[in-house]
Amino acid sequence: MTTDGQLLERLKFRDKAALELIYDEYYLLLWKVCYREFNDHEVCENVLTEVFQQLWENPQQFSGDKRLVFYLIECVNGKIRCRKRMKSCQLHSEKTCS
Repeated sequence: MTTDGQLLERLKFRDKAALELIYDEYYLLLWKVCYREFNDHEVCENVLTEVFQQLWENPQQFSGDKRLVFYLIECVNGKIRCRKRMKSCQLHSEKTCS
C-alpha cells in the first residue's frame, strides 16, 4: 500500500501513475463536496480539473501535518469560494451597469 506521503514524493518527480492513484482514490469524494455547492456537472468538472492540475504542478502545497485528503478538500473549498466571489461580483456589476 502506498501512503499519501509516498505519492506526493512521486509527484515531485512527475510520476503520472501517482497522480492517477490519487485521482482514483479521492475524485468521488471531492466531486461530492463540489456538487453539494454548485449542483452543476460542468462547474464541478472545471473545479476538480483545477485542483488536480494544481496538485500536479505544486505537490509540495499539499504536504504537511494533515492527510492529503484534507488538503484536497481545502483546495476544492477555496476554489468554490473563489467562484462564488467571482459570480457575486459579476451579478453586482450587472446590476450597477443596467
